[in-house]
Amino acid sequence: MGTLFTANSGAQAIIFDVDKINQSRLSPFRSARVRMYWQSAPFPKQGERWQLTVRLKPPYGRLNETGFDAEKYYVARRIHAKASLKQATQLTDTITWRQQLLDTLTPILSPLRFGPHLLALSLGERAWLTAAHWDTLTHSGLAHLMAISGLHIGLAYGMGWQLGRWARVWLPERRVFRWLPLYMALGVAVLYAALAGFALPTQRALIALLLVSVAKRLGARVSPLNLLQLTVLLVLARDPLAGFSVSFWLSFSAVGALCLAHYGFSRSSGWGQAPQRWQWLRPLKQLLVVQLVLLIGMLPLQLSFFSGVSAAATPINLVAVPWVGIVTVPLVFVALFLSTFGLESVAVWSWANTSLVPVMALAGDASASWFTVPVTSISWAFTVIALAIGLYGWRWHRLSGVIIVLMLALITWRAPKAVNWQVDVLDVGHGLAVLVSKNERSVLYDTGNRWQVGGIAQAVIAPILDRRHIERLDGLILSHGDSDHDGGADFISARYSPRWRRASEIRSGYQTCAAGQRWQWQGLDFSVLWPPDPRPRADNNDSCVIRISDGEYSVLLTGDIEAKGEANLLASLGDKTQLDSDIMLVPHHGSASSSSPSFIRAVNPTWAVASTGLLNPWRLPAKTVRAGYEQADVTWLDTAANGQVRWQRIDTGWKLVRWRQDRRAGWYRQMFKRRPVNLDADR
Repeated sequence: MGTLFTANSGAQAIIFDVDKINQSRLSPFRSARVRMYWQSAPFPKQGERWQLTVRLKPPYGRLNETGFDAEKYYVARRIHAKASLKQATQLTDTITWRQQLLDTLTPILSPLRFGPHLLALSLGERAWLTAAHWDTLTHSGLAHLMAISGLHIGLAYGMGWQLGRWARVWLPERRVFRWLPLYMALGVAVLYAALAGFALPTQRALIALLLVSVAKRLGARVSPLNLLQLTVLLVLARDPLAGFSVSFWLSFSAVGALCLAHYGFSRSSGWGQAPQRWQWLRPLKQLLVVQLVLLIGMLPLQLSFFSGVSAAATPINLVAVPWVGIVTVPLVFVALFLSTFGLESVAVWSWANTSLVPVMALAGDASASWFTVPVTSISWAFTVIALAIGLYGWRWHRLSGVIIVLMLALITWRAPKAVNWQVDVLDVGHGLAVLVSKNERSVLYDTGNRWQVGGIAQAVIAPILDRRHIERLDGLILSHGDSDHDGGADFISARYSPRWRRASEIRSGYQTCAAGQRWQWQGLDFSVLWPPDPRPRADNNDSCVIRISDGEYSVLLTGDIEAKGEANLLASLGDKTQLDSDIMLVPHHGSASSSSPSFIRAVNPTWAVASTGLLNPWRLPAKTVRAGYEQADVTWLDTAANGQVRWQRIDTGWKLVRWRQDRRAGWYRQMFKRRPVNLDADR
């Protein structure tokens, strides 16, 4: 196993299967898998063996109210550690047949407009699909089509069945050929799943198809519900951690919804009594009902995972699913066959690319129909499903249906406490991003770091703002000019068009952030305490220090101010109570160069929170700094240990929520020590 290398992706995360650690071979019943970010050539390819000297880290990730949950991903993929590469030596150059096929396809598909989509359909490799591609596919409801999923394995099974039927016509009438369509169907499905590296969605589809085939071969009858139950049982028996994968819930929820549709068809008698001239409409009705059932059945998970729904998903799938299944996928099969045997396949790939033109045109138009849904509506989505089930059984179980709906409505409904305003210190690793929110409007203090492709603004801040339905920020404040604080400023400015922007250094389009400035925002008082004057280039001690207060409770945002800046700030204040705050952002991520005892005493906070990354190379926060806060009887928090930290101002004071402990606690979210090791690994 391992990650396919695709040159179009450049630097990328690579998964290694390890068979030796410090020259000691692992037993057959033990395995180890590590994930590392490989940044420069030569890049390893799937199947090669490498000897690596690495520094291991626990499989942790940032934890916020929404966005990619890396820790759950690591559990689902059975990844035991993250690794930082120190030295690499290639041992063998043998690559897998999938890697050979990818190397063959790369020059053919790269020039094509929809080459990334065809690569996903042929090898299940999505590395070429950009964030813009995924936005279009997700917002149009077609994301499930651009991968080797259970749907495509089913299509492969059907094509294999037809090939077997046609082949049987030309073969002699013998008992051995009677079940040829069944065997060819399974063979084609297995081959297509192998192209995807037997990814989890394809494994689930294969298990279900194998059960269907065995039942058919033995002449047994298995209901769709029993088939679903057996498939879930076998999937979990093979991989007990499969439930941590989002695709597990999406695929089985879809199949469960289809089971409900099946029972609806079996109980429906209206079409049997309809005039003969209308019978041809029955398949169209069934197709429409299936899409509607999928829409309703998948609604809770759709809202939970994607915080929105596409209004055009049902009509566009009515067109796109048959078209891709009947036209695009067969062309991909033919092109793959020709490419595998070294035959001319460019023309067929070009036809497959052309076949996606109308589909992606529809997707582009339909993506505008996407609308986000308030998070509080997710629980009500379950009530809607219960209502549909209750109405479905109205004829037979009127009373029970009503009772189920009312009970779920009472269970899922919660009267929210009135929140005046709130402060979120986001988990951004080593860096800083703080959201101050009130009445569904927000001001952002710092934007986190950036890297070659993307950054914290895209990975953390944007998903949170989108989930909260914030299309425009009221304000953006940059504490100073370090990349881990202002790295996402350009992205945030372009996407969320802040009504005003402030910085402690002179920047085009930004107001200055200088001591003595004050402004009101929805009844909150923003007071700038430092620096005295803006700088052409603001460093740590020029950080914009702001106190936010509602007249009774207050928050102090400190940026990266250090001991010298703290002392100068204290000296500049005639009234030290101007610093007094309930919540204090620990200066400079808890560095020993900051948080002087006199500064802590002047602020006199109840809570102090440091924005840090777990196992960062600077070993922040410093133990002496944390001890200083604890000796001052201040409750210590940091994002590395607590994830996103939120304070909500309610009638009785502050309500504190720590995402790692209070919202997403789990047995796999643990802290580990790191140590350097040598690995022999299969790519």
